[in-house]
Amino acid sequence: MSDVPRITYLGQSGFYIETPDIKLLIDPMNQNSGALDGDIVYCTHNHVDHVGGVKTFLERNKDAILIGNEQVVEKFSQFDSRVKLVSDEDTFDFKSLSFTFTKLKHGVFRGVYNLAVEVRLREFAFAHCGDAVSFEGFPSSSVDILAIPISGTFAAGPKKALNMIKKLSEPLPTIVPMHWLMRSPKSFCKKLRESKPEITCIIPSNGEPLKGYE
Repeated sequence: MSDVPRITYLGQSGFYIETPDIKLLIDPMNQNSGALDGDIVYCTHNHVDHVGGVKTFLERNKDAILIGNEQVVEKFSQFDSRVKLVSDEDTFDFKSLSFTFTKLKHGVFRGVYNLAVEVRLREFAFAHCGDAVSFEGFPSSSVDILAIPISGTFAAGPKKALNMIKKLSEPLPTIVPMHWLMRSPKSFCKKLRESKPEITCIIPSNGEPLKGYE
């Protein structure tokens, strides 16, 4: 595949996606993950471990924009014209990237607006669930990589995530567990491979590019 971006895992639910003409930051948990060069930062919801690096990123990159739902946008309203409000079923295009947004229920906390995202670079697609307790029906179409939380309580637990993956349509995406807290991503990927040997499950390392999805 010619259009394969470089995707670096930043810890918790954070990812940094680099293409030839754009750099996208998703859910930066702290100042370290926000201290990157880029054009866009997207946050799935307004919790500190998903927006902690936004201010650092926007102050570092004076022309960068923030995309987020109403709760995220309100938190960073001081950036005014550099903030783009999006909602469930919205789409947004920026240079070579196309975004589609889907509201998925957050675990435990009521009233939290968790907005999952699909990011497409021509033939390549990356989907991020945020802290979804369920991601049935997401993504809306086939993707190459699906990043899913496995922490339980705050989001889907390992057993529920495995069951939902089994219901995904072919072709199956590469799975990247994230937001695991006290859970074991190695155990999760092992069980996933045992039930669906044909699927690829990547255990990400903080600060390292994902490998094996090209």
